[in-house]
Amino acid sequence: MNKYLCAVILILILSCKSKKINSTTSQDLIIPTVLDKYQDSLKEKRFGIAALVKHNNMTETYAIGIAGDSTLMTPDKVFNIGSMSKLFTAVLIMQEIERNNISLSDSLFHFFPPSLVKNENVDLNINIEQLLRHESGLGEVLIDTLANESLLNPYFEYNNNNLFDKIPQPIFEPGKKYHYTNTNFILLGYILEATTNKSYHTLLKERIFNPSNMVQSYPYYSPAITNAAHPMFDGVDYTDQINYKYYQYYCYAAGGIASTLIDLQKFFVHLFEKKTFLKQEYVDLMVDTNSEYGLGIQITKSTKHNYKYYGHAGDNFSFALQDFYDPNNGDMVIVFSNQFVDPYTFQVANDLIKVLLKNKNMSNQ
Repeated sequence: MNKYLCAVILILILSCKSKKINSTTSQDLIIPTVLDKYQDSLKEKRFGIAALVKHNNMTETYAIGIAGDSTLMTPDKVFNIGSMSKLFTAVLIMQEIERNNISLSDSLFHFFPPSLVKNENVDLNINIEQLLRHESGLGEVLIDTLANESLLNPYFEYNNNNLFDKIPQPIFEPGKKYHYTNTNFILLGYILEATTNKSYHTLLKERIFNPSNMVQSYPYYSPAITNAAHPMFDGVDYTDQINYKYYQYYCYAAGGIASTLIDLQKFFVHLFEKKTFLKQEYVDLMVDTNSEYGLGIQITKSTKHNYKYYGHAGDNFSFALQDFYDPNNGDMVIVFSNQFVDPYTFQVANDLIKVLLKNKNMSNQ
């Protein structure tokens, strides 16, 4: 009987923890009113969602669902941020530009001499700016050609030459238009290593994680990371089947990084407010665009509804991420799930933004 009571108490404690609110104000909490509507759906589909909202200089976090077969989701779980890794890679590239080590106009020819690497599908006249803006025209090397094979195979051939050689035929000539492809940022990772003579993972630690005190962030996701959310897919926990090499060497500079909600908040603050990573002129250069994509950063804006957000969504096996930072007031919304092709994460983030915009409009009246 005592053991049974202890088990019940433990479950109750964990349940409370999964819905923990970290807020320093008595204002009405934003996240639970939005996220609790998805409780039944997540219970049926077997995955979890966690969210962070910063509003009026106050931060709250909240989580529902499960982080694995026997683990409840909590706001402090470590997860793979997927393509938000591209924003980190872009910051590292801009640091090299700020230091006059490279320039936006430098072509691939400078870093991939034909005598050493050969792939007729790669136009060596493509420059760094075209890679950052997804205007290279290169074919997709990650999703279309290798992903299924590399995800579950620990003996897969993980190396730079293999990925470079596997880049398929281009879609269009460089500079013609925008076409999102992971290949661009895989190459930017290689350029960083060639320029600095350091690994991409070392650069992340030295230039981003350590200066911003992102103590729960890692260069790549691994199920072995303490307090990691498990990758769920169709109700199945894939923790024991995937291998870390997929994120370390394959997703790499395009989608390998692991972090937490609080650490991603720190990243936005240090990039846009504290200017820890870059001087303001280089941050301005990143977001200087007439489209929805700058230099490695996504821009969501509406003149009609008077809003603008910076960030970069992520979607990788088996996580989904939406993040939005308001450069005008520092408000932000960050939402992640541990489900591949999650049907709810974007909607949750969108609903949270609507609440923030409503509050903003009311305060302006």
